[in-house]
Amino acid sequence: MADTYPNFAALAAARSYRTDYSLSMKQGKSGIVYFTPHGGGIETGCSELAEFSADLDDSYYMFEAKLSSGNGVLHITSTNFDEPNARRFIPKHDIAVSYHGYGDSAVKNTKIGGLDSQLRKFVGEEFTAAGIPWEQEPEGSNIAGAEPDNIVNVTRRGKGVQLEISTLQRTSFFGTNTGAQRRNTTNQEFWNYVNAVKRAVARHKSTFY
Repeated sequence: MADTYPNFAALAAARSYRTDYSLSMKQGKSGIVYFTPHGGGIETGCSELAEFSADLDDSYYMFEAKLSSGNGVLHITSTNFDEPNARRFIPKHDIAVSYHGYGDSAVKNTKIGGLDSQLRKFVGEEFTAAGIPWEQEPEGSNIAGAEPDNIVNVTRRGKGVQLEISTLQRTSFFGTNTGAQRRNTTNQEFWNYVNAVKRAVARHKSTFY
């Protein structure tokens, strides 16, 4: 389904900051950023993944929809996601992981994409070791994150990793899957997932020097 708003300027002109959506970001020194352009009620669970993946020295960024229902209207596809803070912020980092969700309430799965092939490989290996189901998303897919202008690929290195997580996998991360309670009810499955991603990122960064 086509986005309601083709870019952030159109969304901002029609919607109210703080009431309809919010932005959250933290600048770290590690060169690593975890983020979601589809947080809050758009692709539920992605905000919590982005925020809690970031250690003290890491960065995070979240665009969060806050409507009482129908938050999908605030979805801007990642190649068109041009919120000015994000477009300035992500290029300051060497490693980027973006969290997304896709609709599948029957199967736990993560589709790994993005242009950072080595980090994709490491994430897959860490997921396998942790017992987390995953697959490599084919490059031609519209959720493969293979476009250079996808927000995850505008890092200093021109590449990042996009994790598309099924509905069932995301809902399994929380004792109470509501906007008010997700961050307070993360469970062992959530932390198993986050820690697998962080181990992959640490392995990846260690190869830079």
